[in-house]
Amino acid sequence: MACDLNTADVTAVTVGDAYVPLKDDATVDFEATLKDAWKLAEDKKSVQKNITAVTAEFQRAGETVWNSATIEALPAVPAPPASGEATLPTADVKLKGSFKVTKDNKDGKWQVRLHVSRNSASSDSCKEVTVSPQVKYVSASVTDPVVVSAGQDTEVVVKANIIGASSVSARLFSNDSNDSVDLELSKSNTADQWYRETWFDDDYATGSWTLELVAARGKESVKFEKADTFWVQTGSSKSKKAKSKVSFDVSANKVKKGKKIRLYGKAYRGSSAYSGKMVELYTKKKGGSWKFAYFVKANGSGKFSKTVKPKTDAYWRAQVPGTSKTYGSKSGYEFVDVR
Repeated sequence: MACDLNTADVTAVTVGDAYVPLKDDATVDFEATLKDAWKLAEDKKSVQKNITAVTAEFQRAGETVWNSATIEALPAVPAPPASGEATLPTADVKLKGSFKVTKDNKDGKWQVRLHVSRNSASSDSCKEVTVSPQVKYVSASVTDPVVVSAGQDTEVVVKANIIGASSVSARLFSNDSNDSVDLELSKSNTADQWYRETWFDDDYATGSWTLELVAARGKESVKFEKADTFWVQTGSSKSKKAKSKVSFDVSANKVKKGKKIRLYGKAYRGSSAYSGKMVELYTKKKGGSWKFAYFVKANGSGKFSKTVKPKTDAYWRAQVPGTSKTYGSKSGYEFVDVR
């Protein structure tokens, strides 16, 4: 059966993050935008309900039974003017609703259906919802062995195949010392594939290391304590590496919440522009630690720019990752006050 909106009644249905939880029920929120919810009375001196009732239900993947969903009641009729003719409200009427997904439900294509009544007439509007599967670890790998040499940075690639996650963080730690590296993995273009690059130098402890992963979705997370093991060992190299440098600035140090600012700068390799280099942008709240935020690619002149909407007060800076031929570098930081 087709699942479509009747746009004469419902112009849009937006649905929040929908997934099968690991333990506690997940509440999936949705919002429906109603068309022509009001009409003028015959004497044009008051506003009446044009839509008299709205109910909601949902259907799980692979089922034919519809289940009742929660939805708000229609708002009260606008008060009539003290004198003269009434006017119809210009704002859309939006109703919020929700339904629950349990750990025993199936992922896949679900449906949300709204039943809209206009006095004796009624119609249905349907919205298809993709419910993601439970978080599930499949595999992970780290560059092995990691060969570090004096005066050089060695690239280390972390890859993970994790189903159903909305974020994945990693911790690489030495089994014989206190050395560790914390990373936030990025989602690749391939489904369920996550990755991140980092760099080791000869200050890191040699020997056995472990990769630990934490995958999250909604309010839940699951830890995979030994996703992979790898070996760090010393090597030697006669190659000379170039130095890098990165400048950084923000378009405004004070901004209203919800407004945009621009993060920008220029990357250099030696005294020349670092053309096409992938630059990393980091942020840190007061009293917190630096966390990766965005990748941005420098153009042919080494310049980079990223437009963002800051949510909270925070410091920002840029970083050029090191390679086998170029040392990494970090910029100074800028504080952005969000009001």
